[in-house]
Amino acid sequence: MIDGGSCHDQLVDFGNSRTKAATVLLLHGMDGRMDGLMDVYPNTELVNAFISLRPSFPFLQDPIDLKDKEATAPLLLSSSLSSFAGANTVQMGIAKNHAHEAAQLQKRQQYLQRRGMGGVVRVEERADTLTASLGNAITSGLYYANVTVGTPAQQLSLQIDTGSSDVWVPSSSATICEDTRDGGCPGGSFDFSSSKTFVDVEQDAFNISYVDGTGSTGDYFQDTFSIGGGTIKGFTMGLATDTSISIGIMGIGYNSSEANIQTGNGTTYPNLPNALVSSGLIKTNAYSLWLDDLQASTGSILFGGIDTAKYTGDLVSVNVYPSSRGGSVTSFTVAWTSLSVQSSSGTDQLTPTAFAQPAILDSGTTITLLPDEIAAVVFEELGATVSQQLGAVVVPCALAKKSGSINYGFGGVNGPTIKVDVSQLVLPLTTTDGRTPTYNNGDPACQLGIQAAGSNPTLFGDTFLRSAYVVYDLENNRIGLAQTDFDSTGSNIVPFASEGAPIPSAASAPNEAAVTQTASGIPRIGVTATATGSGQATYNPTATGLNAESGFTSTATSTSTKKSAGSSGPAPFEWARVFVGGIAILMAGVGGGIFTLLM
Repeated sequence: MIDGGSCHDQLVDFGNSRTKAATVLLLHGMDGRMDGLMDVYPNTELVNAFISLRPSFPFLQDPIDLKDKEATAPLLLSSSLSSFAGANTVQMGIAKNHAHEAAQLQKRQQYLQRRGMGGVVRVEERADTLTASLGNAITSGLYYANVTVGTPAQQLSLQIDTGSSDVWVPSSSATICEDTRDGGCPGGSFDFSSSKTFVDVEQDAFNISYVDGTGSTGDYFQDTFSIGGGTIKGFTMGLATDTSISIGIMGIGYNSSEANIQTGNGTTYPNLPNALVSSGLIKTNAYSLWLDDLQASTGSILFGGIDTAKYTGDLVSVNVYPSSRGGSVTSFTVAWTSLSVQSSSGTDQLTPTAFAQPAILDSGTTITLLPDEIAAVVFEELGATVSQQLGAVVVPCALAKKSGSINYGFGGVNGPTIKVDVSQLVLPLTTTDGRTPTYNNGDPACQLGIQAAGSNPTLFGDTFLRSAYVVYDLENNRIGLAQTDFDSTGSNIVPFASEGAPIPSAASAPNEAAVTQTASGIPRIGVTATATGSGQATYNPTATGLNAESGFTSTATSTSTKKSAGSSGPAPFEWARVFVGGIAILMAGVGGGIFTLLM
């Protein structure tokens, strides 16, 4: 068993620097241009550092050669830039790799198909905060952070996942990491025998599985864990000696969902959000997520605070609801209470007035899963076709140029509403021979970032989350939602005032609707890497709603309510844990100053 108490004696090591001068933080994109500029805050306990991200990630270009390049620390963005340390804050920059995406997705799909996992499922004050910047991959939508584990430090990239709760790393001895035909472990692997601070807590006790059939098994261990220069000693993680997932996971969900709790084999231990609090890096168990738009190369996760410059309008909080099994909160389930589609021609209300269903917010899933009947109506509105030939929900690529939106309401009539532009839902689609599928009239076909849930729970993944600024308050079981401010270059960080303090600047949704989560797990579902079949889709000339040339079928001043259609039959793919992109970490903590270190 893992003794949760044994994990509390965690130290923070910020090195020797205690600089408190104010400078300017520059964020550079992968093309070397300046993507953002943080404000200068003189005479405060904030230190900003100049950070220049490497303009490309050569190790990502050819995952087959990754194993040979691991020894050269490929995840290190730059070793020549200075870092600044304060008592409790850490900041870093980020990047995204577009070129790597298609090849890696295809390799991942081939890997899963060989193992029977692929295919189709049927129906500061600025102290007190810690920010990790995130890389964005267009189709996979996976965001990851560069961290180090062990002594001496070994660089790893881990996918940030709000839908799971354990930090686990692939072992260098895992078969998947040694299999270079499938790309190995592009985020790196951990060699425990090379770490002087490695402690095996419990052998064969780590066992995590996902609804899609993937999973990892191995040992629980404790070792030094660093993220953005902030260091936790004796941090508990999983070491995956046998895994079907090629990149480690940085789970930041509720510790009630830790793998050893779900399997009934242990007790909770301080996972990463808890450890950040107990280590004094942040004041309360909370963080906010800003993914930016589909094409953006940057995004961020801010532990212990919010950034009011990253959203527009009001920030409104709603309840997180427990599972019906046991009554504990295990996922970020909120009350989803309305859905409409809007264009310049009008608005179609797709749900009735009294509608309320549980929906899970999960950054570890690429797409959005809607109940089948609602998904069918959305497909009708957008002119989408469920193509069994291509194994995808297909839309004309030209849909990305439409100006309409899908609007999601939460918490009831007076709760927050998030508008998702249709341009954020149109994702690339490629055939196995590298071609873009076309309709039979020659128009290029893309895939839609919405699918029908079938037997899976309603789930709002990255195709929704990119349009929302989301605050996860695990201490009070609240979610803050606001409309994201795409391409924001400013920053105004507001930390939580104390442990258990409410979300800063947030109003509570009045008269909230209540829901109960009955789902037993979170699927890992993503878009298809490559389409199958002839590469030709059937054209839908009678599409209504946004895809129609004249807009909606209703008048410009009217609002119509559409009844749910029958079975939509979209086929969600059973995999989404694909490594793409690049990232660095930005952290901030308690007390004065800031610590900036390249990872």
